[in-house]
Amino acid sequence: MTLPTTHIALAAIIVWVLMGKKNRQIFKKKLWLFTLLTLFSFLPDVDTLFYIHRTYFHSIVWPTFIILGVFGWLSFEKLIRKKVIGEKANLIWRSIIIACAFLILHSIMDLNPGPVLLFYPFDNRMYRWNVSMVWDLDTFYFLKELKFNWSSMSFNEGIDNSLFNLTPQQKIDYFGAQYIELFFAEFPIHFLSFLTWTILFPVTSVVLLLRKRQKPNNFFKKLLKFRNPMIVGGLILLTFGLTLGPGFGLNRMENREYNQWLSFSQNEIFYGTTRNFELDKNDVLNMNGLFAGNNSACEITAVIANEEQFTNVDESLTEAFSLYNNTSSYNYTWLISSYRNITQNFIGNSLVHYSLTQNYTTGINYTLTNKMTLYAVALLVDWNTSIDFEVDTKIVNTLHIKRVLEFSFGMVFTTIGLIIAVIPIIDIIAKMRDEKEKIIEESVKIEEKQEISE
Repeated sequence: MTLPTTHIALAAIIVWVLMGKKNRQIFKKKLWLFTLLTLFSFLPDVDTLFYIHRTYFHSIVWPTFIILGVFGWLSFEKLIRKKVIGEKANLIWRSIIIACAFLILHSIMDLNPGPVLLFYPFDNRMYRWNVSMVWDLDTFYFLKELKFNWSSMSFNEGIDNSLFNLTPQQKIDYFGAQYIELFFAEFPIHFLSFLTWTILFPVTSVVLLLRKRQKPNNFFKKLLKFRNPMIVGGLILLTFGLTLGPGFGLNRMENREYNQWLSFSQNEIFYGTTRNFELDKNDVLNMNGLFAGNNSACEITAVIANEEQFTNVDESLTEAFSLYNNTSSYNYTWLISSYRNITQNFIGNSLVHYSLTQNYTTGINYTLTNKMTLYAVALLVDWNTSIDFEVDTKIVNTLHIKRVLEFSFGMVFTTIGLIIAVIPIIDIIAKMRDEKEKIIEESVKIEEKQEISE
């Protein structure tokens, strides 16, 4: 979790460093304005008031298209109307772009741990970019490995994933209190400290070293000619399209892995594990199960079921255990028999199932014909009544997600961005070629005049 203060501080440093020398000169004179703009880095979190945290307000689509609108207006004013942008208008458009940059940075920072509704309304899935560090205390450099993992989940899964989306009553039901005690997230604080050190010392040292060198003025003069609002806008749209489309791919494959002990006795019950996934048409759910350490002859089955099937078995089992616990006329033998009948009926009516055997991994698949919520269940079908036992289960659910519509949107934006950026680049290169030819012609004329005078 990235804290509001960290959002503001970290985003302010990143934007200040990256926004360029000219922008820094402008905002140094109006530092109060830049300070107010940094508050935009906190603005997306107002969605917590509506229990839809990290959803519609966290989409990078809105600020990206506002930036494109600003560059479109600049292109019209500068390139078509040939109008000089005034000081006040210049400050306004720069402020709008910086505010949008803060909004985008907020969503990017929230990707770890996520999930974030990153591309709404073009994509309704919520994305997360998990970054983790593996430490080895036996080595002198400690850090052994950095792990990066892109994943996504449906809108409803993402909403349920955040503590901030629980209503006061739900917090009381889950935690016994309306208010939740959370520890300060260490990663953003450490990262902010490291970034500050990097800017103040290594980066500053490199900049001072480069300033002592002679600048290749001719190269930079040519490069400045490409500072065109159409080119910048096209590159932004191109980046956005590549990320939404080819960046995430036409299809996505994601693994959700979890381990749990299953056990059953007269005193303790853990009779199954379940994970639910909201998937679209043509998506595929693959379920792989492995269990070991089984000290009884119990039967375990991997099951993929729809929401109605799972709700029915859950209600039936709840009712059976309630009768056993609260009514003296229902004994343990009745519970065993009822449990087996309920689970076997559930397995028989499920979409697909497979019996797991000890120390053996198998897989079952289900391809959706319509959008629905699927439940991946590892279930004890019966249990050995002579002893208490435990079974160590490991379930790996692999989601094969089709992104045809989102990929198409990405390719459209990529094509448009490429066209918008390439047209002025071709024009600039043509003008540079004409200027070069004029210089050559003038130099030839000067040489001819010198030869005549001689």
